[in-house]
Amino acid sequence: MEIVTITEARRRLDGALPSYKAKIEYVTPDQALGRITARDITAAHAYPPYRKSPFDGYAIHSHEGTTYEVVATIGAGIVYEGPVATGQAVRLMTGCAVPGDCDTVIPQEYVDRRGTRIEVTETIKPGSNIIPVGEECKPGAIIIPAGTKLTAGALSVAVGLGNDRLPVYAKPEVLFLTSGRELVMPGEVRHDGQIYNSNAYLFRSLLEQYGAAVTFYHVSDGPDDLADEIAAVRRLAQGKDLIVSTGGVSVGLYDTMPQIYQDLGAVQLYNRITMRPGSASYGGVIDDNGHRILILGLSGNPSASFNAFHLLAVPILRRLNGERACEFPRITCRLGDAIHKQNPVDRFVQGRLTYEQGQPVFTPNMTLTSSALLGLAHTNALAYIKKGTPPLPKGAPIEIILLKAVRNL
Repeated sequence: MEIVTITEARRRLDGALPSYKAKIEYVTPDQALGRITARDITAAHAYPPYRKSPFDGYAIHSHEGTTYEVVATIGAGIVYEGPVATGQAVRLMTGCAVPGDCDTVIPQEYVDRRGTRIEVTETIKPGSNIIPVGEECKPGAIIIPAGTKLTAGALSVAVGLGNDRLPVYAKPEVLFLTSGRELVMPGEVRHDGQIYNSNAYLFRSLLEQYGAAVTFYHVSDGPDDLADEIAAVRRLAQGKDLIVSTGGVSVGLYDTMPQIYQDLGAVQLYNRITMRPGSASYGGVIDDNGHRILILGLSGNPSASFNAFHLLAVPILRRLNGERACEFPRITCRLGDAIHKQNPVDRFVQGRLTYEQGQPVFTPNMTLTSSALLGLAHTNALAYIKKGTPPLPKGAPIEIILLKAVRNL
């Protein structure tokens, strides 16, 4: 049994992908939300692409005199192609293209209209109130750099500047396995000694949240089914970038995941980590004809596997996704409740970060065992307690790993 620290486990996993280059694909904007741009996205045209009016008003040719004859009224999306002579005006709606003969737009609030004639009631400088072509950017300008996570706003910019296919890193292909004969799926009858497979929904959702394309399979751990399940996992693992499993990695009689990985040709990187919760853990790598598949075997206990997933799997997923920032942010804050645990190894405590009077406060979950489940509904941070730290009183400073953004209200 090879026991390593969390830092060493990270180092070995990173070393197993020394020259990984994420695959690039082009997708439509409706497939791109949350994806990472693989190349710079540029403007297909100037923006705005035509001279436009910033508000409702009247476009005129040469601002001479105060009285004009209105020869046309146009709305957005319509171009007036007729001539506009001196003394004439075209009524425009906000965002309309300004006719080529016109050099000034008069706000409608600055005119007195009677029939088809307008009287300008305020002094307007010639050349005013026209948004020029390319005010924001010229054709070919980089509007979204490579390595950017595409938010709704970024997608709006990309589409607005004429991009209908966007270069992004391909989603990493992940095989997700749960294991254990005690697990039943929602809708199935649960007998004594069985629990619902909450991990299936926790980690499939987290994997998709962090950008993976997920294939799911359940391993029963039954000795009579082992050969068939090894064959199924072997088939499903082909072409994958990462295998994540929960359960079956401890030292029980039916903990068969390491055996399955060995039969798949995996090279073990470690099989235990000195941290709590989450010490039951397996790391490995399969060399599939030059294509490396990383393996993360996590504990079957929800809290333990939740911690290990965020500390080990998320940085790998971000790297596979092409993200440049792979680490969660960390802050030091005040402890909202005491943590009475002894800490013979590094400990990661789940809880909730909030702000009180503008100051961050971390409140640990009520139940801190590896099998705890209910606290996952609101956990947004992990407290890092270094090996050898004594129990911590309420109000003590503590280092926090932020799993989700928290607003300071």
